[in-house]
Amino acid sequence: MGTLADDLEFVKNLALEASDVARTRHAQVQAQEKSNKSFVTDLDLDLEKLIRQRIAQRFPDDTLTGEELATSGGGGPRRWSIDPIDGTGNLVHGLPLWSISIGLIEGGEPVLGVIAIPPLNEIYWATRGGGAWRDGQAIHADDADDFHEHDNVSAATNALRAIDARTIPGRIRDLGSACTELAFVSCSRTRAAIFLGEQTHDVAAGAVIAAEAGCWFATVDGQMLTLGAFVTQTPVRVPTIIAPPNRLDRLVTTLKRLPPL
Repeated sequence: MGTLADDLEFVKNLALEASDVARTRHAQVQAQEKSNKSFVTDLDLDLEKLIRQRIAQRFPDDTLTGEELATSGGGGPRRWSIDPIDGTGNLVHGLPLWSISIGLIEGGEPVLGVIAIPPLNEIYWATRGGGAWRDGQAIHADDADDFHEHDNVSAATNALRAIDARTIPGRIRDLGSACTELAFVSCSRTRAAIFLGEQTHDVAAGAVIAAEAGCWFATVDGQMLTLGAFVTQTPVRVPTIIAPPNRLDRLVTTLKRLPPL
């Protein structure tokens, strides 16, 4: 077993390989509905198979999980969480904002994350204690005590059905890709993200990147979450905020739940 730095270089190269495939094929995908009415395409399935194959060859003892395929691998304590295309709905409709996500969880703690955004030709990565990076440049989530009225705040669709949108400061954005939203809050394209219902594969990689960029995690009710709790206690059951600490405090104070239907 190599070092985490060795693992990171392998995963970055793997994400870039998958990105090349995705850019070649994205305009000709074949989509079908899953049981939950979301889309899956032939590209989703082929990329997850490719990523799993490469990881299994290098780390035969590790457990492999992902969005589209059953758990596989050697059943060891290290777990890879793969989202081959996050934002498949965007992809199917020709909206150029979707990503490839590969995260590593070890002993219940997320330790490595890589997100590639093929339409933007960008790649983000982080390892525990190693900082957050985009295309070789260090990134950090800018913090402030308040929000400008034109600050972008991403709120996923499920979260918007549970939070009173009038209590969200700035400009609300639903990007249709949780992995992309975590990457963007890490580099301050958005100032915060609000999630509800996301699965492990949606957040395993991006949460490491966001944490290393200076973001914290808390429920709308003010319960602080560790990185490990945020990722492993999925699906996200309570509206949860990802933001640098001062902005997070502001949102916990401001956001109000909608009354139940």
